[in-house]
Amino acid sequence: MHPLLCELFDPDTSPARVLEIREQIAACPHCFGRLESEQAVRDLVRDCCGEVRAPEPLRDRIIASIMSVSYTEIRYH
Repeated sequence: MHPLLCELFDPDTSPARVLEIREQIAACPHCFGRLESEQAVRDLVRDCCGEVRAPEPLRDRIIASIMSVSYTEIRYH
């Protein structure tokens, strides 16, 4: 159930897949209850935090650090 919810709320999930997941969840009363609870928590967090977006320079630094590769070379003689 948890993987389905994660996939459902993932913005990269295709609309067709979202519909498929929602149909699966609708067929299961327990699953539907979990979906409602998860949606309520997400709505609450969104309402409390708003649509806060990190400043662009910070976003750029984070993306650059994720995309860079660093390593340490240790030589033993």
